[in-house]
Amino acid sequence: MEHKHKPLKWITVIALIMIYAIFIEMVRRSGSPLSTVPTWVITRTLGITAYLLLFLGICLGITYGMPIWKGKQKIRSRVRDFHFLTNTGGVFLAMLHPMLLVIDAYVPFSWGQLIVPFTGPKEPFIYGLGTLTLYGLLFVVTTTDLRAKMSVKLWRAIHLSAYILFIFALAHGMMGGTDTRKIWIFSMYVVTFCTVLALMIAQVTMISSLKKRAQHGQHVREKNSMRFHS
Repeated sequence: MEHKHKPLKWITVIALIMIYAIFIEMVRRSGSPLSTVPTWVITRTLGITAYLLLFLGICLGITYGMPIWKGKQKIRSRVRDFHFLTNTGGVFLAMLHPMLLVIDAYVPFSWGQLIVPFTGPKEPFIYGLGTLTLYGLLFVVTTTDLRAKMSVKLWRAIHLSAYILFIFALAHGMMGGTDTRKIWIFSMYVVTFCTVLALMIAQVTMISSLKKRAQHGQHVREKNSMRFHS
């Protein structure tokens, strides 16, 4: 049933993106005054919301990978499902996030400048970094649905790139947002980064501790076996 819903999910996402793009293009071609449209506020709100959803998704993904779920498989499955949901929602909003720049009254972008990285009319590196991050996140989310058709090593390698993409998203948001100087915005970026870093350290520490215990247990069993045979 889940497999059947995957194509429908992406068809729905693409349809919504196309409707949104057509609406924006119609507004652009109408020639109506655009200075009254709060494009920056909407764009920034979509961007921050997408970032927070991706932050939540990556935290849930790290938590899902921790060795703390013995006897709690139902809860772990829910964590995994919510992880996929928040990541998909974050990527969806990230796709909507830059599109209003086409009708921005102050620094308008063309559709080509939005699609092709580092070609923007202003601060091309910052906006280009956002475009590359979006493509990377879209690739990671798409390959998640294709996990059954990929080798485990390949899928994990692709999925681990989400950590780098999160850093890119963080850098894009901090450098591209003129409101980063506000203490609550800056604090949000600091707290989210430190939270992800702390969870990563905790996950690595837990897994390393389990491996050491397993190796110690194996060593003890081998030692006892040698004594028994002697």
